[in-house]
Amino acid sequence: MDGAFWLPTIARYLLREFGRSFALCLGAFLGLYLCVDFFERFPGFLSHGAPTRLIVLYFVMKIPLIVTQMTPVAVLASMLLSLGGLARRSELMAMRSCGVSIWQIGTPLLGACLAISLLSIGWNEYVVPAASMRAHQIDRVQIKNKSFRGHFNESEIWYQGEGSFTNIDRFDANRNEIYGLRRYEFDDDFELRRMVEARVARWTGNGWETRDVREMRFGEDGTLSTSPLPPSALRLEETPEDFTAVHREAEDLSYQSLAREIEDLRRKGIDTTDARVDLWLKLAVPFTSIVMACIAVPLASRHNRGSGVAASVGTALVVGFGYWVVLALTTSLGRAGVLPPLLAAWTANLIFGAIGLIFFLSAD
Repeated sequence: MDGAFWLPTIARYLLREFGRSFALCLGAFLGLYLCVDFFERFPGFLSHGAPTRLIVLYFVMKIPLIVTQMTPVAVLASMLLSLGGLARRSELMAMRSCGVSIWQIGTPLLGACLAISLLSIGWNEYVVPAASMRAHQIDRVQIKNKSFRGHFNESEIWYQGEGSFTNIDRFDANRNEIYGLRRYEFDDDFELRRMVEARVARWTGNGWETRDVREMRFGEDGTLSTSPLPPSALRLEETPEDFTAVHREAEDLSYQSLAREIEDLRRKGIDTTDARVDLWLKLAVPFTSIVMACIAVPLASRHNRGSGVAASVGTALVVGFGYWVVLALTTSLGRAGVLPPLLAAWTANLIFGAIGLIFFLSAD
């Protein structure tokens, strides 16, 4: 029979084997992650007397993010398992003997991984942010009883003081820094008389250290005067712990929301390096599945009949661990300003994609 019949048949067979293995691996990694995370957090749940209902709801809300994180490793492991199984049964050898190249074997699998990557982008945009934000809200507010007496939305934080309102553009819990701080002070007739703003406020352990502080005074005759102030002129009673309840991680925001926040902060002269790295990661990480497939297909084609499940999973874990180490390194360099945000997010994909291409060329 000619190749026009064989190749679609082989493609369907390969995709069916990969689909089964992928569902199995993703479910296994998801369960393992949940178990480890549960036992790691269990003492904290006990200390706060968290009810079972909230604990279950918290982990349910974390599942979308865990799926995103585990998908690339599951793709790699399932590729090795499915193709390794074909190699052990000599089916890959039979395909190669019939003239089917490694490229023809890999093309439908790479196409499936491209579909997974595109679906991951939509999943991360419309499902993960809402679920992740809800999980953080359950953990910080309902379980740990942290509260914030104010109002916050997607782009800013507001809270009321004595005769004043304070507005914050962004709070970074990792650095304990506030960006874009403005305090509006009113008189007894609720007319704005004074506004004090600081570009950055950093927690030192004993208090907030502000930078670039300036004052604007509004006279009764409508005049406006502006003058710089010393850092000590603007004091905050709140601590970083007070803002933890409203802190948003990058996964709490969609790509569009994070892009809008970056643009808003940039217009206000606030450093957005960290946020731009996170923005590019939202595009780079979903395509890890294709990178893992490029490595897995030629690796699996080299497996002999003695290769087992343990060897496949072990190889997947080693390669996956190496990828995340490189990604963590380049991300750190990007946040430090050593690498441009675009390069920091995509370098790991480029390196491991090149390795996969070399494997493909040497395997054919």
